[in-house]
Amino acid sequence: MSRIASSGARLEYWLAKLLQYGTWVATGTIATGLAISLPASLRSAFPGLQIPTGLLSASAGMHIVSVGIALFILLPIMRLILMLGMFLHQRDYRFSAIAALVLVIVAAGLLAGAA
Repeated sequence: MSRIASSGARLEYWLAKLLQYGTWVATGTIATGLAISLPASLRSAFPGLQIPTGLLSASAGMHIVSVGIALFILLPIMRLILMLGMFLHQRDYRFSAIAALVLVIVAAGLLAGAA
């Protein structure tokens, strides 16, 4: 029984770390994109204001923001992949099949949405 409890705690630990650091990375990416696009936004909002032009434009900043949003969207998918790997490592084939089925459903939804 303790082996099951320890493997469950290990899974919870890795899931918590994935979600914690994934959220920080996605948030930092969005903040970076917003910071890059801020000078161009201020120039357009206040035409008389003299703001130095940076190396990156507002559109580049918005592309970085889009990457951050995509990272937020991918976090649950990465969670499923981690769970599948952990269940396979533990040889828990019933939960592995369930995690794989959910991944297949997500992939089918992505393909249906792209079409």
